[in-house]
Amino acid sequence: METEGDGMTGNESYLAGAILIDAASVLPVIQGLVKPDDFQIEAYRTVFTAAASLAADGEPVDPVSIQARARKQGVDLSNQLLTELMEVVPTCTNAADYAHRVAEDARVRQIKELATRIQEDSVSSPDELLATLQREAEDIRGSSYRRGLLSPADTLHRFNDLVVEAGEGRDNFVPSGFPRLDKILGGGFIRSGLYIIGARPAMGKSTFAVNLADNIDGNVMFVSLEMSPEQITAKRVARLTGIPAAKLLRGAVTDDDWQKIAIANSALSEQGVFINSRYDLTVQQIQLLAQSVPELRAVVVDYLGLITPTTRGGSTYENISQISRELKRLAISLNIPVICLSQLSRAVEGRQNKRPMLSDLRDSGAIEQDADAVMFLYRDDYYTRDTTEGFPSLVELSVEKNRHGQTGKTEFNCWLSSSLFREVS
Repeated sequence: METEGDGMTGNESYLAGAILIDAASVLPVIQGLVKPDDFQIEAYRTVFTAAASLAADGEPVDPVSIQARARKQGVDLSNQLLTELMEVVPTCTNAADYAHRVAEDARVRQIKELATRIQEDSVSSPDELLATLQREAEDIRGSSYRRGLLSPADTLHRFNDLVVEAGEGRDNFVPSGFPRLDKILGGGFIRSGLYIIGARPAMGKSTFAVNLADNIDGNVMFVSLEMSPEQITAKRVARLTGIPAAKLLRGAVTDDDWQKIAIANSALSEQGVFINSRYDLTVQQIQLLAQSVPELRAVVVDYLGLITPTTRGGSTYENISQISRELKRLAISLNIPVICLSQLSRAVEGRQNKRPMLSDLRDSGAIEQDADAVMFLYRDDYYTRDTTEGFPSLVELSVEKNRHGQTGKTEFNCWLSSSLFREVS
């Protein structure tokens, strides 16, 4: 197969393979993102054009029909090539990302070709060369931006597909496992949404995140940049057994405790929670990890301020703004909710009413702008020290911004030592 998996044409092979495997899902997603001329390899370009023409004619789009349509276009796609293309693609869910990369690779080629033509032009004057350079550069830039523009028909087609999918049981929301919270959010965490959960230290936000990860039905990637996988697992075992996580980590367990731990281990082994073992991660590296998880339903990140910026040397404000935008793009690219914890500024501590507000989001207003929803955790007994051993803390969760539902509050009983959150009915 004519491919370079690590080079530009690797993206083309992945996109062609995704089309062959699931054209019905892939073609609507990549419409407007890529065009035939973006493909450097004729075979991959033919897969794209043949599939698009079949879909336009209302005919079935599958490897056999694509092969037949390609022959009419004067290109012979061998069975071996089609098989290899379908085997090489990592996952069809990243088709939009492949399409973006194919388009970007095409722009790079265009720019290089333009530079070569300018360099080899020994006739034109400097002013003529500059004019040519400016005109063609603007054409390249303009064609890129125009691809992100959908026609009214394309927009309605994508919307109708979404409604049909929802009617067929493909819910566009991922339930949190907390019914009152889901009702406020409009049905749960929307696919492709960025959700920010902010709190001051010691409010239980990491513990709440663990509860969310365990509650979500399906595979979840938990990215912890503060705790080790063992510490997270201790919280997960604690919430099922009632044994304090600190006790588990000390190894101060009895024979009875071991029986409970064994039952918890059995239950947790059936849950698809994948945990990272590296801590110096950029958003791009988080995406690579996420792409390796099959049928991923959500990503939980603890926490935003510890993500490594892609571009070093900027201010804290610039770094956080960049990371926030990248997290939103990650959610859109993978079509899953990204739930990210965030520290709040110390301004909270200087107020008489210490309940958080949107202005308390630390270091950047971009977080509020990029997020589909922003919610805060608040525990009054942290400040009043009104706690009794063995009794739960009352934790307020306030949804202060929500693009897809309402704002409002719900409450939880929280046993921090055993890492358990239960929604107050």
